[in-house]
Amino acid sequence: MADLSNVAAPPSTSPMSAADELELTRMYRERYPDLVAEAKDALGSELEHYSGKIAQQGVLDAWPHRAEYSVPGAFDGALHDAIRAAAAVQRQKHAALHQRGGARVPHLAPLSTDDAVAQLVAHLHHAPIDHEAAVRASREVSKHHAAEHVQHVARTRSWKGPAIGVVVLAIAIVGGSTLLSGAGEEIAVKKAIAAEDARTLSAARGQRGNVDLADGTKARIGSDSRLRMPRAFGTTMRTAEVEGTVSFTVAAGQPLPFTILAGNAIVTATGTHFTVRAYPEEQTVVVGVEEGSVSVRVKDGGDATDVAAGQAVRITPDGAVTVLDAVGRDVALAWVRDSLVFTDTPARVVLDELARWFSLSATFADSTLGARPVTMRLGLESSGSATAAFAKAAGLTIGFDKQDKVVLSAAPQR
Repeated sequence: MADLSNVAAPPSTSPMSAADELELTRMYRERYPDLVAEAKDALGSELEHYSGKIAQQGVLDAWPHRAEYSVPGAFDGALHDAIRAAAAVQRQKHAALHQRGGARVPHLAPLSTDDAVAQLVAHLHHAPIDHEAAVRASREVSKHHAAEHVQHVARTRSWKGPAIGVVVLAIAIVGGSTLLSGAGEEIAVKKAIAAEDARTLSAARGQRGNVDLADGTKARIGSDSRLRMPRAFGTTMRTAEVEGTVSFTVAAGQPLPFTILAGNAIVTATGTHFTVRAYPEEQTVVVGVEEGSVSVRVKDGGDATDVAAGQAVRITPDGAVTVLDAVGRDVALAWVRDSLVFTDTPARVVLDELARWFSLSATFADSTLGARPVTMRLGLESSGSATAAFAKAAGLTIGFDKQDKVVLSAAPQR
């Protein structure tokens, strides 16, 4: 089999690659609690409710300059300075706009980590802004601050209305962020895989290949198949996309989960041996596990299904997940054991598989012959032996046309 390890990746033309974006969101997720704590310290107790905003602003200010810091820990210092600077600006704004003193109205706590990451992703993707809502929110916030600072002068004026408006606005924002939190990283991953600097490993018809991936995972690529990986695979992400069929022996001991996108399925493993089959024309995805276990879920919804060693499942276009019996598993994934298996399979389907795995050019002398059921197991070593075994199982004879293309005809009745 071919060694597919030396495949060059095209140069990147993106000013900020999807991999960089994913690295930013991962870093922000990991460090958000510490960044908020530092922002609170810089703001002081009176303005600590701005700590989430300042944490995000500090990251956005420091991140574009990260390449300038070659000394370990230098970026941390720059991030520290950016948060302090953003906090100083916030204190100046507050001092300029408001008089000190008066009873303090409780403020909303900073966003949770998931909601903060979702808000950051929305900012990076320039989510559309409802300007009318923003104006209304600004007016409500102004009322809220006015109430906060004049309560000691006019006790009869209630602060509840503006405060409730702020709470409602916050609930709307957090609700929208929650919807984004599950999709933010997935969007970044898809963008990275589709980017021009992504790497594609492929095996043509009649070929198979072995390759060691950047994280130490071993991949066996089946015939007529492609494995596409983002530039940052093995560093800030371990997600790849399969079209066709690929078998993985996943490297263990990695901090990031190993994830495969295939058709409408997302397969996640933490250290195992599994195989994915997702040829577009078949419109289904099959996942089989040899060792360990994987979690399979359907894109855009649905609960995860755990698949243990010795099991296989089929995912249909409508998202249904079905556990395959031993025969169905063997038919779909026998190629990993260097064989093909068919059970009452129409001859035309068998011929298509032979064309895929042996780059065989063949046709039926009569199209009705393609409906004949075929049950057989054959090895992947020889196209000639495979064609002869197929002809015998289907009751066919082998001939050739003027271009030496194989022509399969009905065998004479005995």
